[in-house]
Amino acid sequence: MQLTEVLNQQLIKLRQQAEAADLKRPYGKPQHWFDSDLFSCRSANLADYVAEAQRNLKHLTEKTSLSLIAQQRLVQRLSEQTTALTQAFRNLGLHQQSFKRRAAKKVVEQITQSSQQLYQQLSEYQGFERRLLDMISIESRGSSPEQIQRSLALHQRLGRCRKAISEVEQQIQQFERQNM
Repeated sequence: MQLTEVLNQQLIKLRQQAEAADLKRPYGKPQHWFDSDLFSCRSANLADYVAEAQRNLKHLTEKTSLSLIAQQRLVQRLSEQTTALTQAFRNLGLHQQSFKRRAAKKVVEQITQSSQQLYQQLSEYQGFERRLLDMISIESRGSSPEQIQRSLALHQRLGRCRKAISEVEQQIQQFERQNM
């Protein structure tokens, strides 16, 4: 197999990778992939750069009227282009892995933050419960009708507080079951 055929096969593989990468690329600001000295096209699509390299290869194989120096320059340019494209795909794979790791880290942070919020809320409610118990013990020392009335009101508040504590504890248990 000739070197030009090997290069052609490599460019076909790169074209397939480029088309797949272009489909996965998020929309937004277009990215220019390579230096203008290396590729003449300016595109956000990798497939356009591979197409330019394929045109250069076709030009090299079809034009027999090229001088030896022109052929050498074109071979050098094709070599640099294929190296740059191959490196771009390696970097793209690393970038996608890095993006997946960042997304996973963000989910973990959200889970941790939600968990911390629930525990903080539980701690706050338990603080309310302790203060209510202290207030109840103070009010229960007296026997005046006002103190008995306040003691009953505090017991009602304590009941609502304990209900809220129970609900937060259930949320924590449910949250921990889902994230195990």
